Amino acid sequence: MTASELPVPLLIARQAAATPDATAVLGPEGELTYRQLDQRARTVAQELAAAGAGPEDTVLVGVGRGADWAVAVLGIWYCGAALLLADPATPDERLRTLLAAAGTRYLVAVDHAAAADLQLRAGTELFWAATTGAETGGADFVPARPAPGALAYVLFTSGSTGAPKPVAVGHPGLARQAHVLAERYGLTGADRVLQFAAPAFDVSLEEALPTWCTGGTAVFVADNMVSPGELEPFLAGQRISVVNLPTPYWAQWAKDVERRPRPLPASLRRVVIGSDAGRTADLRRWYGAGGPPVTSAYGLTESTITATCHEARATALDGVPGDEVIPLGVPLPGVRAYVLDEELTEAADGEAGELYLAGACLARGYHGRAALTAERFVPDPFTEERGQRMYRTGDRVRRSPDGTLRFLGRADDQVKVRGHRVELKEVEAAVGALPEVVDVVARAVTHLGEVQVAAYVAAAPGRTPDAAELRRELSARVPAHLVPAHLTILPRLPRTPGGKLDPRALPEIAAG
Repeated sequence: MTASELPVPLLIARQAAATPDATAVLGPEGELTYRQLDQRARTVAQELAAAGAGPEDTVLVGVGRGADWAVAVLGIWYCGAALLLADPATPDERLRTLLAAAGTRYLVAVDHAAAADLQLRAGTELFWAATTGAETGGADFVPARPAPGALAYVLFTSGSTGAPKPVAVGHPGLARQAHVLAERYGLTGADRVLQFAAPAFDVSLEEALPTWCTGGTAVFVADNMVSPGELEPFLAGQRISVVNLPTPYWAQWAKDVERRPRPLPASLRRVVIGSDAGRTADLRRWYGAGGPPVTSAYGLTESTITATCHEARATALDGVPGDEVIPLGVPLPGVRAYVLDEELTEAADGEAGELYLAGACLARGYHGRAALTAERFVPDPFTEERGQRMYRTGDRVRRSPDGTLRFLGRADDQVKVRGHRVELKEVEAAVGALPEVVDVVARAVTHLGEVQVAAYVAAAPGRTPDAAELRRELSARVPAHLVPAHLTILPRLPRTPGGKLDPRALPEIAAG
C-alpha cells in the first residue's frame, strides 16, 4: 500500500513514530508533540472502543479548536469509528436533529462536565470519552486499520428542502486529499500551518491532516473572527508558513494592505483561498504589496473538500480585467471534471455548461439517505470502469483550451430581468469594482410580480456611500439591466464561521 493509499490515521501514527518529539499542535492552551498527540488519542480510542464504538459508528466531536480537537479527531479514528463534525454550540434542536440523522451514540468531550452538558442538550444518553486526563493509559492500544471504503466523517450541508444533508466521506478519498495537497503545497516538517477554519467545517481537516501527515505543526488561532490586520502579528509571531483563508477574508486583507502599505509576515510562503469566488483585482493588490503566491481552491463537501486548484501567478494578470473571476483551475490528480449541457453531453471548449465531478474525490453519498444519494450521485457514462459515479455541482463553468475551468455562476444564479439574461455574479463583479465597496452579494427578488436584482454591499473603510450614488456610478459603467433595483449598504456582510455568506442573516431588502 502506497503512502497515498494508507488511511490518514495510520499515516499520522507512522509520523508520530518517526518524529515523536516534533511539535504537532500549538494552540491557546499549549502544545502537543507527536508522541503526546498519539498517546492521548490512543487513550481516547481505548475508552470509545470499550464502550462499543467501531467501524461505521459516528462519534460527535464535542470540543472546540485547539489540542483537544486534535486528540478527539485522531482518537475517534484510532478506534475505527467516524467523526460527526458539528459545532457543539449549535442550538439544542439542531443538535438533536443532527445526532438523530447521523445515528450518533458516542461523544468525545473535554471532560465529564462538558459531556454531561452536551447530553442534556441532546436529550439523550451518549457513551463518551474525555480528552482531559488522556495523558496516561492506552499506550498498548493498537489503532484500527479502516476497511476499504470505511466511513471517515459525516458533515451536514444545507438542503434545498430546509433539512440538512449528511454527507458521508470515506477514508480513501480523505487519504487522497491529504497526500495530493501535501505534495501540491510542498509541505514538510518545517512548516507551521495556520488552523483558521472552524472545527465543525471540513476545511479544518484540510488544514490539519496534510500537515500532520508530513510532520509539520498545526497552529490554532484562538479566534478566527479577528480582522486581517489583527491576524498579521499572530502569523509573524508564530512563524506561520501556510494559511488557508476564506476568499472574502483574504480579499479584505488585500484591500487593506493596498490602503495601508506595510511588510507582510516574512515567514508566510503560501496563501490558499476558497469557499467563494475571488477577483483578479484583489490578486493585483496582493502581489503589489509583495504577498506570497496564492492558490485558489475549489470544491464541495461532496468532493471531499478541494477538487480543483488554480495557481494564481502575478505574471498571468497582465491585460486581465480586474473584475474577472479567478479561475477554478484544473482538477487535482484522481479527479475527473466534466462540463455538460442539459442533455449530459460534453460541452466544447469555450462553451458554458454545468460542472460534474467524478473520481476518487467523491464522498460515499448522503449518510442513511439512499434515495438522495442516487439522485445526486449519478452513473458516470464517460468511463468504462464499472460502478463509477459523478456528482452534479450546480456550478456553471466553461473550459478553456488549456484545460482551465472558469466559473460563470450557479446554475440557479441566472435570472431574466426585463427580457435580459443576467448572471448575478456579473452584477456582483460590477458592484464590487466600485471603489466605495469592499464586499457584495447579489440576489434575485420578486417585487410587485417582477423579477428584480437586489444587492447587499459592505462599504470600504472610511467610505459612506448611499444607494443612489452607487447606482449612478454603475449606470455609467454597465447596462441598465445590470444595475440593482434594490441596494442595501451594511457595515459588513454576514458570513458563517467557514467564510460563506449567511443568507438567513441578511436584512430585509431596502428599496431606494
